[in-house]
Amino acid sequence: MAGITITLDDSQFSRWLHTALRSLNNPADALMEIGEVLTQSTQNRFGTKKAPDGSGWAPNSPVTIAIKGHGSQLRGKSKALGDTIHYQMDGAQAVQVGSNMVYAAVQQFGQPKGASGRTRRGAPIPWGDIPPRPFVGVSAEDETRIMEIVTDYLRPGH
Repeated sequence: MAGITITLDDSQFSRWLHTALRSLNNPADALMEIGEVLTQSTQNRFGTKKAPDGSGWAPNSPVTIAIKGHGSQLRGKSKALGDTIHYQMDGAQAVQVGSNMVYAAVQQFGQPKGASGRTRRGAPIPWGDIPPRPFVGVSAEDETRIMEIVTDYLRPGH
């Protein structure tokens, strides 16, 4: 998948999760459930227009609104980005959540004007600064749900 890899920076939660997953005989089932939860959570952000940390996405510029015909961030005419969020197992020990759209990373992290070069006519690509609009990540609610999933899989007889 040509997506975005998110690394948890909450070391305590990350240590707990890795320890718990190592203790499972087959973590793939838990990871697939986590992948489903994070996929749904990420898709829901396109409706709330909020990053995993709860902050709102930067608004579109007036020029972008004029070109697109609406002001909804990360929603083109086809709404393709939100529809391409999925998870993928990375071996049996990890899961990745993201999009295979080539512009997904630009939307997640932003991109300064001209960072992708110039057109044949010399115009910058992109033609203006694109602010970051994080849509992939783990929210506090996601952390709670992940802990519930792993705890459930650690119960005897599961």
